[in-house]
Amino acid sequence: MINSMKNTENTEKNTWPASLTIEGAEYNLVDVQRRDRAAIYKSNGQYLRIGQEPSILADLALHKKMEQFGFPVARLLGEGRNGDKHYFIEESLGDKHFGSLFAESDQQAFDDFLRIAVDFGGAQLRTVQDKKDFKTFATGIHVDWLCEEFPDDVERIKEIFNDVKTQLSVYPFVISHGDFNPNNMYPRGVIDLEDSFYGPLGYDLISALVHIDYFPDTPADGYFARYRFSEDQKKEYLATIDALSEKARLPAFSDH
Repeated sequence: MINSMKNTENTEKNTWPASLTIEGAEYNLVDVQRRDRAAIYKSNGQYLRIGQEPSILADLALHKKMEQFGFPVARLLGEGRNGDKHYFIEESLGDKHFGSLFAESDQQAFDDFLRIAVDFGGAQLRTVQDKKDFKTFATGIHVDWLCEEFPDDVERIKEIFNDVKTQLSVYPFVISHGDFNPNNMYPRGVIDLEDSFYGPLGYDLISALVHIDYFPDTPADGYFARYRFSEDQKKEYLATIDALSEKARLPAFSDH
C-alpha cells in the first residue's frame, strides 16, 4: 500500500512543472495533493498553493476564517489566478517542525509546543457551533478508510467509534485540524489546514500528544518514532490543556 501510494505521487508530480513564476517570484515544486488537482510550491520564505478553483478557494476561505479567529497559522501574502488555476501564497513558518526539534532534543521546543497547542485550543473555543455532527467527524478522521482497510474488523471499529462518540459528546464542536501533530506544528504556528472539519473540542489537542505512540521504535515502511515524550512531559501537557478546559467550564480532557 505504501509503495503504491509513493508511485502514484511520483506520477502525479510529473504532471506539474518543476517550477512556476508567479508575482515575480520563482517557486519550486514540493508536493502534489488531491490526486493531482492541487500542488504546493516553495520559494524564499513562502509557499504557493495552486490547483483547481473550487478546492483552492475553499482552502483559502478556511485559512482566512482561521486567521480571523486567531488560530496560529501562516500569514496570507497574496492570491490570484494563473491560467485555469487559482492560487494563494502564505508565509513559511520555518524549516523545522516540532517532530524534528524533538528528535534533536531541543529543550526549548517542548515549551513552544505547549504554547502553540494552547493558542490553537483557545482559537478553537471561538468557533463553537451548536450542532454536534458525528457523521462529519467520522468522515474527517477517516473511519470509512479504516473499515475498507480492515474489513474483518468493521464491527469492532464501529463499536469503538460509538464509544468515542459517548466520551466526546460532552464537548462542543469546533473547527478541528484532523491531523494535529508535531510534524504539522512549528514554533510559529500550524500548517496543513486543508482537511479541517468540525469535530469535538479536545480531539486535536490529545492527538498532538498521543500521535507518536502509534509509531514503532524501528523503521517499518519508512515510519518510526524519532522521539518519545517523557512521563513528566505528558503530565505537563495534560495539565496545561486541562487548564484550558477548566477555564471554558468543560470536563477535563484527560478524563475523556
